[in-house]
Formats: sequence, structure tokens, C-alpha cells
Amino acid sequence: MLKELHDNKHFSWPDGYRVGVTLTFDFQGGEDIRPLPNGVMNHEEYTQAEYGPNTAIWRILGILKEEGVKATFMTCGAIAERYPEAVKAIAAAGHEVAGHGYHHEVARDLTREQETEVMKKTTAMILNRAGKRPYGWRSCTQSPNSIELLMEHGYLWNSNSFSHDLPFLWESNGRVLVELPRQPYGDGRTYGHRDSGNPNDTLVVWQGMFDDLHAESQQAPTYVPFQFHPYISGRPGRARALRAIIRHMKQADGVWFATGSEVAHWCLDHVFKVEAPRVAKAS
Repeated sequence: MLKELHDNKHFSWPDGYRVGVTLTFDFQGGEDIRPLPNGVMNHEEYTQAEYGPNTAIWRILGILKEEGVKATFMTCGAIAERYPEAVKAIAAAGHEVAGHGYHHEVARDLTREQETEVMKKTTAMILNRAGKRPYGWRSCTQSPNSIELLMEHGYLWNSNSFSHDLPFLWESNGRVLVELPRQPYGDGRTYGHRDSGNPNDTLVVWQGMFDDLHAESQQAPTYVPFQFHPYISGRPGRARALRAIIRHMKQADGVWFATGSEVAHWCLDHVFKVEAPRVAKAS
């Protein structure tokens, strides 16, 4: 039976940090654009999404380099297949490449067998392009099978839940998986998916989330997860808000910028102190 394990009373971050921050980018292009009822692709929507792997990714990598922070790119297998140089550049810059389905499938609509195939195919393609297999995962929605399948396929962490502020563990049949929870303030919401929204308003929302959790960290450690999309936050004007929130957090004290796997390993080794055999191994 799948169950959650929490240890908020003993939660900590390394080296006395009070706030853990993860910057995640859902790296997809036209994968999430579906044909119209007549079978024709909406060219405007498709090319807006394709701005991510063609153009925005390079602007974002430049911002991250200039600001000196690492991020995690939740990457569709098809993006890795179609844009190998972008994925290689992400890995070469020291960022993490994690999984995000293959064609941005809606996981809750998949059978167990179909979801298994998506994970296998995505894992293999990212290994091929990045030179290292992914250990983190975020699917478009989540199925009742997702967590246990991730354990079976050697993943360390998942990031789909909105239920808690701090990372926790999933446990099933003696195996565990770290959950890195999300907050509902990703750029897909603040910008109305891809077509609207004000960068100044978005920055107010992002700073408000961080400032509240940073203030709470005076009493106990907190976790601040960000979810961006290159094709949304990598546009001119919006990229300024991305850089601004990074700089805002860098100016605060006690903040640890970490990749998803760095947070997951810390939680496994130092918070929950999980024995190695309980951590999933690649099948």
C-alpha cells in the first residue's frame, strides 16, 4: 500500500541554510499542443510553444549562468530527441535533466502499460542525449500508478503534489520515493498559460510566495519550489521577471539554491536517513 512519510519536526537544510529553493523548467515545445477536431494543428499555438526549444532555452541558460544558480529541466523525451544540442547544453552547464513524459502525455489517461512505456522511452532518450539518465520526474497530471512505476524504474524523486510545503516520502513495499511538492504559482498560471499576463504582476506573486516562506524560516526550515516553462518565461519582458525573482532570492540570507536531485538526496540521507536498499534501483 502506498503511504506518505513526513518528518517536519526534524526537517533541516545543509550548512545551516533556512530556505531551500528549486528552480524547475518544464522543457517542452509543441508536445503539449494537440490537433484541432479536424486534425489540423493550430500553427499559432504550436509555434508559440516551439519558441521554447528554439530560442528561449538559450536566453534562460544565459540568465542562469550570469546569476550563478543551477536549475532542473523537466524534459520531454521528444524534446531531447528533436533538440539534442539544447539538452546537451543544459547538462554541460551543470543543470539537472529530469523527465517530463515523452510527448507531454496526460498521465491519468494512460494505462499502466502505456505509462510504463512512456517512462522507459523517456529515460532512454534523456540518457542518450544528456549522457546521464534522469532521476526526477514530473508528468502532466499523475495516475494512480505513477509513484510505484517511478520506484520500479529507478527514480529518486517526483514533483506533482500540491498538498504540503515540505518534501516528504512515498513508501510502497519497502521502497521509497521523495516528493518535491509544488506551489500553484507557476508561470503557466500567472501568465494565463502562454498568451497573457503581466510580468510585473507575476513578479509580485513570486516575491510574495518567497517572502512569506523566507519569513517563516525564522521559526523552521521552509521550501520554495518554482515552476517555469522556457516558452513562457523565456520571452522578452517575461525573462526580466525571471531574472528579478532570482536576484531577489539571492539577496536574502539563508537561501540554498539546489537541483531536484540535490534536495532529494539530502532528504533521503539526512532528513529521513533512508537505508540504501530502500531506495529504488534502476530496472
